[in-house]
Amino acid sequence: MHIIRRRKILVVMLSLVFVLISAISLSSCAPSVQTPPAQSETQPPAQSETQVITTIPQQTIDEPGLEIPVRCESEWVIRIMNTEGEELFSFTESELSHVLPDGRFAQRYSTINRWPTPRIHVAEGYLLTDILKAADLLDTTQTITLRATDGYEMSLTREQLLSPQYFFPFVGENDTGAEPVGPIIAYRWRDGTDNFDDLMDHNPTLLIGQRNPFEHTNHIFVTDLDIITVDDSPSEPWPKPSTFPLSGYIPIGETVRLQHSSLGLVHVFFTLDGSDPTPLSTLFNPSIFRPELNVSVEITEPTVIRAFARGFGRNDSEIAVFEFTPIP
Repeated sequence: MHIIRRRKILVVMLSLVFVLISAISLSSCAPSVQTPPAQSETQPPAQSETQVITTIPQQTIDEPGLEIPVRCESEWVIRIMNTEGEELFSFTESELSHVLPDGRFAQRYSTINRWPTPRIHVAEGYLLTDILKAADLLDTTQTITLRATDGYEMSLTREQLLSPQYFFPFVGENDTGAEPVGPIIAYRWRDGTDNFDDLMDHNPTLLIGQRNPFEHTNHIFVTDLDIITVDDSPSEPWPKPSTFPLSGYIPIGETVRLQHSSLGLVHVFFTLDGSDPTPLSTLFNPSIFRPELNVSVEITEPTVIRAFARGFGRNDSEIAVFEFTPIP
């Protein structure tokens, strides 16, 4: 009798363990994230004729009858805060799929990093503008700052967020075949390929398009996105660039170096022909890792340098004018 009772007790205990394990398994409602393997900076991107662009209808969380799923503890939560640290909105991917049921899309993105090396990515996610609109923040936001779990953060002004952006198949060369894209929070993406079959699950990452095929945008990509801070105060411009040495007389054959207090965050564009510089003018600092690419201006005749600074998170600086006269 004792043996039979022990067996019954053992069966009951095993049954309870099985139920507990099943409950734990069911509670894991979010898939595990796979980090894509590192890609070589010099690996040429693959070419493909595939492209997917889905028009994203606008929808707010207040739409009647919209059911928001129960948030699972294992899901990645992104919080939208104001500058006072108050949480205004938060979301998981499963919640976005209900808030924006037709809003998920896949697209190719081109970029140049600060080595500088052209790259191509494939990504799938939700437009950042759609998310801000769902949170009723798009119309008032002037600057947004996106922060990763490790503290890395980058900012976008309203103009940078809403300006036309593109995927350039011939990134770093020309704008042939440009396709419109927008800044997204991607939950699946892959570096170094344009094949959508290569998409992999990933922690949420901000990706943005380029405004021209030479624009450096890779450093604005924020992986492991954690907090989005919105600021409704007007965006400030970057300070104007300066030079070393200062304007004036200079020994013939000497060089002038353009400078900026935030040279690692901005690019300085300049002209020597008297015209106003644009983002397609000569770039003084194409790399923060290869100083030999940041070529100074040699002064062999009277020279006027016109320059401005451009960087994410603030508006373009005013144009600065520097005049140099060479002396024997």
